[in-house]
Amino acid sequence: MNSFRAFIREKGLYLVCLALIFAATITSIWAIRNVVHNVEELTKSQQEKQIREDKTWDMPDTQANTPVTDLPESTPAPTTPSASPVPSAQPSAPASSSGAASASANAPGGSGTGAASSGQGASLPGAPVAGKITQGYSGAELVYSATLGDWRTHNGADYAAAAGEQVTACKAGKVSAATADALWGGVVEITDAGGTVWKYCGLAQPTLKVGDSVQAGDTVGTIGTLPCEEQEGSHLHLECKQGADWINPESLQ
Repeated sequence: MNSFRAFIREKGLYLVCLALIFAATITSIWAIRNVVHNVEELTKSQQEKQIREDKTWDMPDTQANTPVTDLPESTPAPTTPSASPVPSAQPSAPASSSGAASASANAPGGSGTGAASSGQGASLPGAPVAGKITQGYSGAELVYSATLGDWRTHNGADYAAAAGEQVTACKAGKVSAATADALWGGVVEITDAGGTVWKYCGLAQPTLKVGDSVQAGDTVGTIGTLPCEEQEGSHLHLECKQGADWINPESLQ
C-alpha cells in the first residue's frame, strides 16, 4: 500500500497527463465522426436536390421529344388511269397569294374553282348543248381540279348537260379523230375550214367516224362520262386548237 502511494506521488502527474491525453483523443475522434456524418448528410441532401432539379429540367425535353400523334394526315391526290396523251392543262403548284401562276402545256386538264372566261354561266348561240357554261377557258391562269386534286390550266369550256343529251357540232368541218379515252371518255375531233380543231370530250356514243363531213348543228354524239372531271358533274368539255395554240371556244361561237 505504501509502495502504491509512493508510485502515485512520484508518477501521479504523468498519469493525469496521460488521462487528459486519452480524454482529448476520445473527444477528437467523436468530433471527427460527427463532422464526417454531417458532411455525408449534407452531400446526400445536395445530391437528392440535384437529382430533383435534373428531373425538372428533363421534363420539357421529354415532352418536346414526344412525337405528336394527332396531326391531320395529308391526303394524296386521286390517281387516274393511264391514257394516251391528249391536249389539256399541265399540272402545276398552287398559285401564290399575289396571283395565279401562269402555265400552259399538253396534259390532262381539270376544272374547279378559279378563273373562268367572261362568258361563264351564259348559254351562247351555236353552243354544242343547251346548258350553261359551268367552267370557262382559263388561259394561262391555274384553276383547282376537284377530281385530280391539283392546280392546272383549263384549256376548254365546260357545258352543263344531262347524261344522254345530244351534242351538236358548233362549226362545219371534217372528222379528224374519233377515240375512246380513259380520261376524257368518248372524244370526237372536227377540223373546220379554217384549220381549227374542235374537240368534243365526254361523249357516250359518238355517231361519227374519221373522214365524215359535218355541218353546224349535226349530231356529234350523246353526253357520257368524263373521268378526269367527274367531280364537276355531268357536262361536255369542249376544246379548240389552232396549230399549237389553245383558243377559247366561246370566242369562236
